[in-house]
Amino acid sequence: MAGLATPRGAIRAILIGQIVLGGALVALDLWNAAPPATPGMFAPPSTGPSVRPYRPDLRPASPGSPAMNPMPDRLEFTAAGDRITITGQIAPGDADRFTAWLDDTRPDAAGVDLDSSGGSVTDALAIGRTIRARSFDTQVADGAVCMSACPYMLAGGTARGVAEGGLVGVHQHYFGENSILPAFMAVQDVQRGQAAVMDYLTEMGVDLRLMSHALKTPPKEINILDPDLMAELNLTTSADNG
Repeated sequence: MAGLATPRGAIRAILIGQIVLGGALVALDLWNAAPPATPGMFAPPSTGPSVRPYRPDLRPASPGSPAMNPMPDRLEFTAAGDRITITGQIAPGDADRFTAWLDDTRPDAAGVDLDSSGGSVTDALAIGRTIRARSFDTQVADGAVCMSACPYMLAGGTARGVAEGGLVGVHQHYFGENSILPAFMAVQDVQRGQAAVMDYLTEMGVDLRLMSHALKTPPKEINILDPDLMAELNLTTSADNG
């Protein structure tokens, strides 16, 4: 019996070693597969990669707080002094809600401050046109973001600024994706959507090369634009409106 104990013990040790090694390999794979820490998404353009993971449900942390803040799931409109603030994700129908809010509140405002992670492209274009029709300027303030479809609202301003601590990012969009439609009709929808965006940017005086930066970036990532590029593309007309 004593002679059998040693081989069994050796086998047991080998099995335990394999289990430990397997667990370590799994942990290493999970570590490598984990997305970058969320705060990196909101790092200034000069301190992080330009293309980063995209989380429309989050916005930067408040000063002194390490936790990210939730981004409202539809736009919220407030007015203070001569500024309107638009905050949240752009949900279908938000353009009509914005027009109704303006008609109801009649704010004595000169401009719009944006803090949005994007959403409905169609609504963003409509809001941008409303902003231009009312001769509002637009601004992304320090600590605010303007991503995905939000830059189209930014483009609506008669003057457009992004503060040093503001972030603007673009990527590919969905245009009324419908899995029931045949593939060729879905492609047609995308092409019509892209044409609508190009027409809008031309109308607003923004360089169409903005579309190139968007089309090269997958929907689950965001391409953060640096200040020089935004000025070159005429997305901004000044370094800071604030």
